[in-house]
Amino acid sequence: MPIYEYECRECGEPFEKMVRFSEADLLPACPKCASNDTRKKISAVASFGVSGYGVLDSSSSSCGSSGGFT
Repeated sequence: MPIYEYECRECGEPFEKMVRFSEADLLPACPKCASNDTRKKISAVASFGVSGYGVLDSSSSSCGSSGGFT
């Protein structure tokens, strides 16, 4: 199950929630104020073993000494 990031429009509280793919379009209540006025945030994505041009770099490895982040 993926973890989605949300933000409450009432109190501004950011929170994360693990959600099934079948429930991804449903917005959860805020854990701080219980408001149902929440929105899904756009998350940054980490990449492993990808060069700056978006092409797999055969010289890099996700198990390399640099930790695999590029």
